Amino acid sequence: MLESKENSVKIEGILSEIDLEAGSYMKDNKTVEKIGGSIKVRVNQMLNGVETELDIPVYMFANKLTNKGTPNPAYASIERVMNEYKSIAAVGIDAADRVRITGANIRMNEYYGQGDKLNSYPRINASFVTKITDMSKFAPEATFSAIFAIGNMGYETDKDGVQIPDRFKIRGIMPQYGGSVDVIDFFATSPNVIDAVSSYWEQGDTVKINGKLNFSSKTEETVVQVDFGEPRIERKTVSVSELIITGGSQTPLEGDFAFDMDEIQSALEARQARLAELKAKAKSKEKGAPKSAPKKSMADLGF
Repeated sequence: MLESKENSVKIEGILSEIDLEAGSYMKDNKTVEKIGGSIKVRVNQMLNGVETELDIPVYMFANKLTNKGTPNPAYASIERVMNEYKSIAAVGIDAADRVRITGANIRMNEYYGQGDKLNSYPRINASFVTKITDMSKFAPEATFSAIFAIGNMGYETDKDGVQIPDRFKIRGIMPQYGGSVDVIDFFATSPNVIDAVSSYWEQGDTVKINGKLNFSSKTEETVVQVDFGEPRIERKTVSVSELIITGGSQTPLEGDFAFDMDEIQSALEARQARLAELKAKAKSKEKGAPKSAPKKSMADLGF
């Protein structure tokens, strides 16, 4: 069965927001206590030579007890953040806690919105947060490492179909816990990385990468022409959730270190079935259950 080989995120920064709450749910006619929600961590780091302020959402969830009925350390960690930690939103940036998150991972959040549009973006999941008390050891960063199989890759294009020379997209197929896979877009934005990736990697290769998170916001401007006078400028703020490759293995991984592409194919088909179920649920109130889909080829699966 497919297994995750590497999917690790480290975040060190200032606790920006806390949105956690305790609650419960029913399972097998029993009440299960849980805690969950999200926090945000502010990190300033260099991206493509520019210092960028990030506000990174980190999603957290844990049951109070483990499957063995013992206290869950992850629950205690999240509860401590909820009750004891101080955020920028609550006390200001100077008094907010500096925190370190290790052992986090990347997962895709996918759902269907209006017009049968699939919304898909990466998010960070974590269970443990540590408060930094020794400021001499505080070193802000938002980095990741991962191993995945390449689905496809190529230069990103603008709305007119023109290639963007500093935006090379690698669509990765990354196994997760339980044998499922996520399809995740990674970006090479520096000339050296783009040259290495485009020269040495191919579809189907298993590769190892290091990178930086770019969870930030940007302002987009649109010029609206009018019948007379000066054109109107419309501005909107757009959230960015990107994974930027900064380095990696030039030579693809081989043998036992590489993923089996037949297993990848089967996992992609299972993913397509899950997405079809999500789409059906989004439409079920109006259109009922959909017909079952035929088996798909790699091309049908977006590769």
